[in-house]
Order: sequence, then structure tokens, then C-alpha cells
Amino acid sequence: MAEEEGVTKKKSENFSEWYHEVIQKADIIDQRYPLQGFLVYKGNGLAILEKAIGFLEDLLNANGYTKCYFPPLIPESLLKKEEAHIRGFQDEVFWVTRAGQNEMGEKVALRPTSETAMYEMLKLWIRSHRDLPTKIYQSTSVWRYETKHTRPLIRDRELLWNEAHSLHATLKDVSKHMKEMIRIYSKVYEFCAIPVVFIDVKTGLFAGAVQAIEAYTIFPDGKVLEMGSINNLGQRFSKAFDIKFVKEDGTQQYVYQGCYGISERLVAAVVAIHGDDKGLVLPPNVASVQAVIVPIFGEDDENIIKYCKAVYRKLRKKFRIKLDLSREKTPGWKFNHYEMLGIPVRIEIGKKEVESKTVTLVRRNDREEFLSHFEKLPRELDNILKSIQTDMYKKALSEFQKRLSEAKNMDDLRKILNEKGGLVKTEWCGKQDCADNLKAESKGGEIIGVPYGVKEKANSSCVWCNDKSRYIVYVGNTY
Repeated sequence: MAEEEGVTKKKSENFSEWYHEVIQKADIIDQRYPLQGFLVYKGNGLAILEKAIGFLEDLLNANGYTKCYFPPLIPESLLKKEEAHIRGFQDEVFWVTRAGQNEMGEKVALRPTSETAMYEMLKLWIRSHRDLPTKIYQSTSVWRYETKHTRPLIRDRELLWNEAHSLHATLKDVSKHMKEMIRIYSKVYEFCAIPVVFIDVKTGLFAGAVQAIEAYTIFPDGKVLEMGSINNLGQRFSKAFDIKFVKEDGTQQYVYQGCYGISERLVAAVVAIHGDDKGLVLPPNVASVQAVIVPIFGEDDENIIKYCKAVYRKLRKKFRIKLDLSREKTPGWKFNHYEMLGIPVRIEIGKKEVESKTVTLVRRNDREEFLSHFEKLPRELDNILKSIQTDMYKKALSEFQKRLSEAKNMDDLRKILNEKGGLVKTEWCGKQDCADNLKAESKGGEIIGVPYGVKEKANSSCVWCNDKSRYIVYVGNTY
């Protein structure tokens, strides 16, 4: 039986089934590659990621970063140099033990992340205080044998991401740069119209970090997803890899370091947060095609085609435009198809538009229609695309804020997590036993950490044990 056209699942009725159908049918990914957790990226999916990461790279370049590339294979001896790091990744590493018919003299890992590969080289590059700060990044793949249930674009075994690393003379410099990275990452999330909250993580730190600030968003099913990580590594790696610099007074000191990462989860969030029962709804910033021209054939087809081509030529230098002159499918079929693909604006041209030198513009996000004159079209399309981008972020932010709650006791916390989900603010004593018991009792609610930048102090009791609280924290059901 042929696959049914369009999206058949309802987002509000079964988010998981809707999500899997949309990413497959709307050219995001193909997960049928015969190796679990490894995805084939298609046009829409790769475009979202490339545009988001490209925007991030521009911000990093403006901040003084240098783009680099490091090999994907890491000798076991390097991976083991920082004890907490290898302990954190030991169950997730893919090992290469043979080359052709020959056993490797030393087994090597497919990088789960690049600290150990980069820092072995950085110790050769850093000599003096004049070399600091050093800031580098790469946009690449990392591989982790995800032991939880894999979910496409959420928990994969190959991650496409951007990882940035910075080296500084003082701990204060690292802390200052972490704030700068929060500012940079905030711009990336807004570029994708994804609302987030930054959380100072108190459980489950990145392996080898002394502090982690992570960005979280909320999916329509109420679960929360970590979208990016900003880590203070202190001097753990510099001491393990002997990365020192000569200070102005002639003495030597280990550098302080930070590392930062954003992955393909950006694509998952764009799909999940903005999509509807028709399929994708793409923010114009990350859409591979921003507008599609669809002719309405029937009368005077030759002039309709001629006019469509004129509109295309007028727009193609400034916008990402598709012109569909095919006759195999009806206009109605094309409307539904391009709505499923999430193209932000549809440009309809029929006999009446040709005669009046106009076009009909239809917004994907709310299906509002506009009539634009040919001469004014570039400016008016630009305004519409900017308006769509703004409106989509405002709508997503409004839905996000509705899922931020507070709970004073376990009964309230359980009820909110079960009925509404999202992030729930409560108070915690700081003991790991309480965090573990809370997770078991609430069937998955995790104490993530302290809302970043919030000056409110804990002044009540722990939501689990009722002892004096130490932190105001966010709790959520994570993917």
C-alpha cells in the first residue's frame, strides 16, 4: 500500500507519533539507515542545522574565536588523562581496535567530545600570557553509544554539533566569558525562535566540569530538553594535560578553561515547538526555502508562466525562493505539500494576479493572506518574513511561560509533572538522596538546577525531606 500523503497524526493527541511522522515525511531526516541511532539528514533538516550553526559561527568569529578541525580518533591514553572525563564517558565510547587485518597497537576512540584531542595540542601552542585568551571551535560530529532509548534528533549515537573551547589566565576570566557565551547562545535560540531558560546545573555535570550552565526548552508533551551546555572546566584539564603559561612576573601557572556545545537538538526543537497538524512550520531564518511560487493554471497559462518567472527573478537575489511550474499535481496538492514542508510564505499567481500585476501571499504560520503589487513585492515579502519570525517566537515564548510552575510540596509537584509537565520551581536541601528519591517518587522528575541569574534565595524547606532548603531549583521530566 502506498504511503498516505500528508501528516495523519494529530500533534495534540499523540505528540510522539506526530513528531516521528513529521520528521520522516517533511524532509528532516530518514532514520531507516541500518544502524540504530545514526541518521540520514535530508534537505529541510540539514538546512535548519546549517543555518543555525552558521549563525553561531558568525557570532563566535566576531568574539575572537578561530575555527579549527581536529581528528575524530583519540588514542586511549589521551582519553584517560582526565579521570572524571573518561569515567563519565566510559560506557558511551565507540572503540576502534583494528585497521584492516591488523590489530591496533593502542585502541583509539571515536571522539565522544574533543577536549582530550584538542588539549594535547593546545599545550604545544600556549606559552605566554600573551597567548591568552585562546578561543577555538569546530563544527563536526561526535559519537556516543547512547544507552537510553534512542530518539531521532534528541538522543542519537552520532551528534552533529558545534563545540567551542576557551583558555584563560584566571578563573574570573572564565566566569566572565561564560556570561558572554550565554549571550551568544541566547541569540542562536532566538534566531531559531526557540524559548529557553538557563539553569545552573546541580546534578549530572558534564564529565570533567566544575560548573555547568545549561539551556532548557519545553516540548509540547511537557518534557524538557537540554539545548546547549556552557561548562567551566577550571584547571582540571590543564593540570591533566600540563597546559601552562608564563605570567608577566615570570612564574608559571596552569590555564583555566571553558567548553561550550550546541547540537542537532536545535532541529528537534524547531520541529516540535512550531509544527502543527499540517506538518512543519519553519521560522524564516532557518528555512531552506523562504517562499514558494505556485501558479494557478486554467486560463492564459503562457502569461502566468511568464509572470511567475518575472516574480522569481525579482526575488531570487534577496530571498531563498522556489518556483514550481510543474503540472503533474494540482494547486491544492501543492498547497498541502508545501505547508507540510513548512515553507514560510506561499506566493500564488493566477490570471487575476497577472492582469493586476500583483501576487497573493499566504503566511504558513497563521495562513493570513496579503495582496502585493509586483513593484513593492521585495519590500513587502521582507516585512512579512520578519513579522513571521517575530510572531513565531512570541507564540512559542507564550506557550513556554505557561509551562513554568511552582510547587511547595510533593503532592503539588507530582500533580504538575503528571498533568502539565514543564519546569517546576521548588526548594531543595542539596542532598543527592533527596534528588534520587524525588525522581523515583515523581516517576522521572529530575532536579536539574538553579535558575541562572535569579537572585531569589531559598527560605523554606526541601520539597522532599522538609529539612531547611539550600537551593531554589527547577524540576522537570527530561528526555
